[in-house]
Amino acid sequence: ASSPAMGKLIEVNRVMAKVEDKIVTKGEIYKAMDLLNFTEDEKEERSKEFVDGKIDRLLAIRAFREKGMVIPESLLENEYNKHLIREFNGDRKLFRDILRSRSQSQLEFREDLEEELIHGHMLNTRRRSMEEVSPEKVEQYFKENRSQFLTEEKIRLREIVFSQIAGEPEAVLLQQAKEVAEQIKVGVSFEELAMKHGQSNFKNKGGDWGVMVAKREIRNETLREKAFELEEGEVSEPFIVQLLERKTDGTIGKSNKRAVYIFKADKKFPAGVKPLDEVRQQIEKTLAGQLASRSQRQWLSRLRRDAYLKYYFQKKDN
Repeated sequence: ASSPAMGKLIEVNRVMAKVEDKIVTKGEIYKAMDLLNFTEDEKEERSKEFVDGKIDRLLAIRAFREKGMVIPESLLENEYNKHLIREFNGDRKLFRDILRSRSQSQLEFREDLEEELIHGHMLNTRRRSMEEVSPEKVEQYFKENRSQFLTEEKIRLREIVFSQIAGEPEAVLLQQAKEVAEQIKVGVSFEELAMKHGQSNFKNKGGDWGVMVAKREIRNETLREKAFELEEGEVSEPFIVQLLERKTDGTIGKSNKRAVYIFKADKKFPAGVKPLDEVRQQIEKTLAGQLASRSQRQWLSRLRRDAYLKYYFQKKDN
């Protein structure tokens, strides 16, 4: 096989490459890019990429044919109907109109579909099974990539919030909050008080935020700091917060509104590393994917080496 010359692909008798007795034309490559709405500049830049993709497909199909394999007509018909239903809602007239707008016949569509099925089948046969991913390889990957499996410190909060409804001074809100805080200290349930007092969005749920949150998920700096100062089960003293708002330009910034919060840390999990057993399947899939990708590249390289392959490249004059 010859190596492609440097420079951009240009049209030479519409032929861009030849694989055995098959040719790859500029017309078919540009048609494929037209379906993806590429600009003319993008077509020039990515022509080589699409030619290589077409070559790989032709080589896979040649290997498929040499093995004496065929795609059953029933499978092809089934896939054809799936496309018709999935992409065109079963509307055959719409299907024909779309193909016509692409300058593609139904026969050409069917042939492309058969190529996709063959190419997919040949790549699938190169995929390695999970059995080839040994426990030792999984453990080695886990040790070498621990940063991928870090867990953030997280907290689950309850809140009682006193907001300015009619422009109340901060001192009034703070006094209301302190009275509630005193009841918490003498043993009254935080949840019970949260359902009776304040204007929290979670009031009906006893102030429960409902989810574990990490620091990065709490946008307000004061809320973030106060929340993560708490130990599990601890209740904060009332504190004043300058609320955030969305500005007219779409950004988030501080508003002129204040509120007084009381937080309780219902649960708190420290930062750490996920246990291996929790991420084992994830690692196995990653390693199997790497094996499959490597196997496919090696296989396609062998096909290219053994095939009569010629590119039609020429440097463009400046």
